[in-house]
Amino acid sequence: PEISREYLSVVQTLTKTHFGEVHLCEMKTPPDEILQPAATSSVNKTCKLVTVKSLRKGVSESTKHDFYDEVESLWKIRDPNITRVLGCCLTEEPFCLITEFMQHGDLNQFLQEHIALTAAPIPPYAKTLSYGCLIHMATQIASGMKYLEVINFVHRDLAARNCLVGPNYTVKVSNMSLSKSVYSADYFDFEGRPSLPIRWMSWESILLNKYTPRSDVWSFAVTLWEILTFAREQPYEELSDQHVIDNVTRLYQNDGNFILLPQPINCPKDIYDLMCECWQRDDKSRPNFREIQLFLQRKNLGYKLECDP
Repeated sequence: PEISREYLSVVQTLTKTHFGEVHLCEMKTPPDEILQPAATSSVNKTCKLVTVKSLRKGVSESTKHDFYDEVESLWKIRDPNITRVLGCCLTEEPFCLITEFMQHGDLNQFLQEHIALTAAPIPPYAKTLSYGCLIHMATQIASGMKYLEVINFVHRDLAARNCLVGPNYTVKVSNMSLSKSVYSADYFDFEGRPSLPIRWMSWESILLNKYTPRSDVWSFAVTLWEILTFAREQPYEELSDQHVIDNVTRLYQNDGNFILLPQPINCPKDIYDLMCECWQRDDKSRPNFREIQLFLQRKNLGYKLECDP
């Protein structure tokens, strides 16, 4: 639905891009109560904290058209593990897309603020995450991606930086690509195609420009690798961007010299085997997200939901 700007007040600028800005805003609850509860501001119970992506004035008509398409496609998405679009401002520029706010920020940052519960010694005041909690978060991502797979929506940029964390280790996949300016080192311009997250991309997406739910499966495995390494380094950190492309080219050529991401410390073999299945050359041989979610759920049986400390 259209939401009037009079309901929005900027709290903080989160990021700036070539096409506009992303703000954290307080939004007064419209009188028709069109919004479901998201995150309630402690300042005023009639306000909600929301994320607002705005398109700067004067962008090209094609950029505006792409923005309209984004709003239309994202509005239809309804899943507990996908960040929800709350509304938009399209009657006057700058055009805005409004989504729910997640209080703990992106998953990459969240992971880097924590250490493994099994770490020894644990420094005073350190924030810890159990292995079960890590798998619980990964399972939520798989669940959200399962929904996108069912509606044949290809994400194209699944990574820890594009997942958001809420209370009690709730994780939701974000579709807004908020992170491109913050994580510019994760993107590479390749053959006239700008800002490709090549370290997370399948070989066929990089080399053939082919995107499917199975290429998202590849990216999910890299995201799972990030989770189990607490996002302490980039995937293939020892390789330059060009060497990453050379590496997937070897897989495309099937010469047997493709380098896989290493098995994370304390990662069980069956979880690493799942990652490797997601990185198979033949995309039809990769598991789908339904299979991935069920597998992770089975591996985490007995896990008791944890609450924020």
